[in-house]
Amino acid sequence: MGRLIRVPLRPGSEPWLSKRQIAAHFGFSTRWVELRVRDGMPSQMIGGHRKFRATECKEWLLERSEV
Repeated sequence: MGRLIRVPLRPGSEPWLSKRQIAAHFGFSTRWVELRVRDGMPSQMIGGHRKFRATECKEWLLERSEV
């Protein structure tokens, strides 16, 4: 068996997350993510799949909150 070695990301880089991963990150459903994308939540199409960066989405959500 091989051993998994986690390599840290380069400083300033952030992984792209899938719709399921970003939903889990915020504690909502994938449907909630789909609705936020319709509202303009930042994302990119990469290889035919929509991907998200958590910090960009968080900033976008905070700008729209009424707190």
